[in-house]
Amino acid sequence: MSADHGHHKVTRIDLIRHGEPGGGDVFRGHVNPPLTELGHWQFHERLRRHASDWDHIISSPLQRCAEAADQLSEELNLPLTIADEWMEIHFGEWEGRPVKEVLAENELQVTQLWADPFAFCAPGGEAFTDFQQRLLNAWNTLLEQHAGKHILLVCHGGVIRALTQHLMSLSPEAMSRLSVPYAALLRFKVDQLEYNEEYAPWVTLEMMDGSVLDRGKLHSPSDIANYTERQQPAHEQQERQLQEQQEQQQQ
Repeated sequence: MSADHGHHKVTRIDLIRHGEPGGGDVFRGHVNPPLTELGHWQFHERLRRHASDWDHIISSPLQRCAEAADQLSEELNLPLTIADEWMEIHFGEWEGRPVKEVLAENELQVTQLWADPFAFCAPGGEAFTDFQQRLLNAWNTLLEQHAGKHILLVCHGGVIRALTQHLMSLSPEAMSRLSVPYAALLRFKVDQLEYNEEYAPWVTLEMMDGSVLDRGKLHSPSDIANYTERQQPAHEQQERQLQEQQEQQQQ
């Protein structure tokens, strides 16, 4: 039986995790802290290394994603869509609590959740199957609305793991061992082949950069300060420089 090859569309989606957020090592989920200065640097440094001609930016509405995405949208003059579907999984009763504290109280539950999220759920939290289905619905919508484009998706570690597990057919164990550090970036190429008026996607993981961007190994605190200074409006920089000069004269 012959197949109608018809049209061929190639869509690329770059998934980038947000940089380091404030609040420490907690079950963050829907908790909404902003990025630290280091987190902003991590995000922009990763994109500097993998700069591309993106057509559109899509972001989770949580501040640690949306704030950096909005800034990038203005810098690159690109359209930005904020979509609730790309939020992190909700951890229920563990939301916002320190990981060490929850581990001390519920070590078995936490280790079971990390080992096999398909079978275990945080108390009162979002089931992993529901979370993943939410993401797959959003993924399919993205492919329909942006077919043939290059999209930058600013999202979360759990989002990236859940999508990668499905797209690459990973086992739960392999997914739980997938390291997605702050500002990690994965590029998926989706070949949408039309057969008999229907599109059959063929997915390739083209690139993954999960190198750790941390203060000790890849930059100094002064680099962060210099980056932060570049993001300030010119008048704020001038005011700060004038204040520093006045303080030096008084010494």
